[in-house]
Amino acid sequence: MSDETEMVQRGLGILTATLSWESDDPAATQMFKESLRALVKVDDGVSVSLAGGSPEEAAVLKGVLPQVVRQVIEALAPDYTRLLLGMAAGFKTVAEAYRRDVPDADIEGILQAAALHLAAQGE
Repeated sequence: MSDETEMVQRGLGILTATLSWESDDPAATQMFKESLRALVKVDDGVSVSLAGGSPEEAAVLKGVLPQVVRQVIEALAPDYTRLLLGMAAGFKTVAEAYRRDVPDADIEGILQAAALHLAAQGE
């Protein structure tokens, strides 16, 4: 499974979890935020090619770069988390309205079918 497919699968998982998330429960909201933070990953296998400069300068940059990337991701993570929380809250509102209009709506089933379809495409 590609990294892109895995992230889409995780997104579908978040939407499924959103259906039972109660935003007025601080503990549930904190747990939800933590699960979103777990999506952010730093890949130490990122390769960087540097043109120009001395081998010593390149070695210093390659040594410092992973920490810089981590700091950038950590700086962006709160906004990313708020963005996803907003999207999840919007999805839950739409899902609840759909359930009111269509009492036997199987939203979890729709999400599961989307995840299975995505998995089948990735094979």
